[in-house]
Amino acid sequence: MKDFIFKLPTKIIFGTGSSLDLKPVLEQYGIKKVMVVTDQGIAGTKGFQDLLAGLKAQNVDYCLFDSAVADPPIEEVDAAREVLLQSGADGVIAVGGGSSIDTAKAMCMLATNEGSVRDYLFGGTKTVTKRPLPLLAVPTTAGSGSEVTAASVITDEQNNIKLSVTHEYLMPLAAIVDPLMHIGMPPMITASTGMDALTHAIEAYVSLNAEPLSDMYAEKCISMIGENIRTAMYDPTNIEARSRMAIASILGAAAMVNAGLGAVHGISQAMGGIAHTPHGIGNSLLLPYVMEMNVAGNPKKFARIAELLGENITGLSDTDAAALAVKAVRKMASDLRIPDSLKDLKIPVTPDMFDTIVDGTMAYRLLAVNPVKVRREDVYEILKKADH
Repeated sequence: MKDFIFKLPTKIIFGTGSSLDLKPVLEQYGIKKVMVVTDQGIAGTKGFQDLLAGLKAQNVDYCLFDSAVADPPIEEVDAAREVLLQSGADGVIAVGGGSSIDTAKAMCMLATNEGSVRDYLFGGTKTVTKRPLPLLAVPTTAGSGSEVTAASVITDEQNNIKLSVTHEYLMPLAAIVDPLMHIGMPPMITASTGMDALTHAIEAYVSLNAEPLSDMYAEKCISMIGENIRTAMYDPTNIEARSRMAIASILGAAAMVNAGLGAVHGISQAMGGIAHTPHGIGNSLLLPYVMEMNVAGNPKKFARIAELLGENITGLSDTDAAALAVKAVRKMASDLRIPDSLKDLKIPVTPDMFDTIVDGTMAYRLLAVNPVKVRREDVYEILKKADH
């Protein structure tokens, strides 16, 4: 067995209503004044208003930043850092999906490390050297896993690409996982973020960096999503399904943090930079095509994925069973009504974008741990198949 290091330093506090009792957590980390970071959509929800009411009831000194945006651009993040510094807050609570949490991660990091977030993105001139302001995360989606990961994904609008700041210091100190915060998630957000979590687990499971602990988290994530994602979408007030999806998101993220990702995220991230494709929808659309390419790299694990998704693989060869894994993922996405063609996206991805997407994919830092070596022609082929 190869040597490995497994990291999951974030404290996970799970419980229905746990977002209403944040004062003890703030006190544990010595936070005297907290900035609550979210976006306009979440700010108007009952769950968020209840969270603020809980802070008020507990006499917590807080201020509000509700200007986080999807796919946060460099300039927006740099400006948000200034708001945080001027507020006098010594800690942050991020409430929302991946974009809000990623914004808060970058804000906290920039509060103690000089320069623009551009300097810290992959290929930049600076590395994170000082611990950020304390960050707590309250996820409202079950998918990005940003509440336990070390990356903050930022959009470089000048170059039409998404890049990330990645350092273990960016991991939130605690994730407060309250399924009540997920009740108001729109059906397509439930579906697409759930498919994002599934992609994390599958890519981590077949990664060249996979090891026994990451495999354990990935396997549990895959089976829990297979059993619960449809219920969470079509019966949105089902607390048990919401709870299991919330935990599955964390399991997938834990596997991803430690084993890495692969070609799905490489292509999806490049696609998001140029066409602003929602991350989960992009992952869902690309996942079956990348799985087909990757089966040769680890047919036994892909056969196991089929089994974890409820397929009967008795008597089948690994290769034939692996084909059922691809079929199961396609069926899941279809059941969830997620677009399966680049032509059907809100902003269609067109062939004239392919060269830029391929360039961005080949620069993706985790492409090296994909189970098969990815060539430029492979990415073109996947995009052409998805353009049906």
